[in-house]
Amino acid sequence: MQICSATKRDGTPCMLPVKGQQKVCWAHDPKNSAQRRRTASRGGRGKPNRELASLKSKVEQLAEDVLQGEVPTGRGAITNQVYNTLIRCFELERRLKETQELEERISAIEQRQSFSTHKGGRKTW
Repeated sequence: MQICSATKRDGTPCMLPVKGQQKVCWAHDPKNSAQRRRTASRGGRGKPNRELASLKSKVEQLAEDVLQGEVPTGRGAITNQVYNTLIRCFELERRLKETQELEERISAIEQRQSFSTHKGGRKTW
């Protein structure tokens, strides 16, 4: 069995098997980049939306509980700070995913460009 010749983002070699005469696995094959993007974008939609909806519900309930006097204002303020930290974590996670997607897209474009260029810098059509 032949192993993929590509390198992962963290710099380690990919250890996935390749099929047939391929040099790279399905995950690193530039021909699959559009499908990988579609799959990745679908895969990341559910969980953050549920987490955000849950957090929003908790913040709304906290605000109501503080206003009703069921939660002391000091405890409510500290809890709200924790919720704000979670929101910043969600935002950071979103930005990281966007950056990774852009890096993958740029890499795929660069790979396509290098495949279509001869040694002399002339493009093949």
